[in-house]
Amino acid sequence: MNKLIIAEDLMQEHEVKGYFEILRESVIRSRLTMTAVFFKVANSSQGTDIDHQVNHQISAFLKSKIRKTDLLFQLADGMHWGIFFLQSSEVEVKAFLKRIFAILTQEREFQQIALKASVTEIRNNNVDFETLLDKNKHKLADDEQPIWSVEQVTDYRVQPMEQVKVSIIEQNEIFRKVLETTLENLDIPHYTLDVSTYEDGYTFLQSDNYKTGHMHLVVMNDILPRKNGLEILHILREMPNEKKFIIYMMSERNSEGATLNAYEGGVDEYIVKPFNLRLLEAKIKHTFARFWL
Repeated sequence: MNKLIIAEDLMQEHEVKGYFEILRESVIRSRLTMTAVFFKVANSSQGTDIDHQVNHQISAFLKSKIRKTDLLFQLADGMHWGIFFLQSSEVEVKAFLKRIFAILTQEREFQQIALKASVTEIRNNNVDFETLLDKNKHKLADDEQPIWSVEQVTDYRVQPMEQVKVSIIEQNEIFRKVLETTLENLDIPHYTLDVSTYEDGYTFLQSDNYKTGHMHLVVMNDILPRKNGLEILHILREMPNEKKFIIYMMSERNSEGATLNAYEGGVDEYIVKPFNLRLLEAKIKHTFARFWL
């Protein structure tokens, strides 16, 4: 049986799985990208030992080139290395690979090293650790693959759609229906809108719809029967998770005092009636585009 050479100062495959699961979920919560890179010494087949010195030279070299936020580890077979690059896209990681491959091919001390790599950009949580390893090891298993080449696993690039609760609080039935239709048909990249309507503030508060953990867009009049808009604004901004609310207040009052009062109370947008629906659409799209950055 061949003896596997494992670098003692690197994290090992069995130690990394838990970290990966945490990082994978943070990709969803933060909407940031994580990219995984896997390396293999070119022409090293399963069951073939890698020279002890070469193994440690590769490990030390990779360790010296990563950032403090990156996670370097070695797989259990002793012939593959992996790095999780946090908050980094495939483009950034390919630039990193280009730099380190240039160093390895140009420096005499690395003449006995020839690597190949595979890259996986992760934007969703539809991948488990074992599948990620298997797919990348499969990409690197072909001994005919040229040295210094970079393969890709593209299965996990698609960002998940995030559901947003939308509450329209408007006394006028016709205008309420117009707003409902407008927002139901609004196409915002990365988001799906779940629209509900209410004729007054009391009905909205009784619904408990605002108590979910979803991001919540509230489009409401300032003057409403049974709990007006300013009262609703105060209640929502006093909640522990008030930052999940994006609050648009509609009003027929175009005075400086009314506008200041609304913004000081915590609205995100103050829109004077009558207004162009396209303006409302543009403002909402701009708001969610900023959230995605």
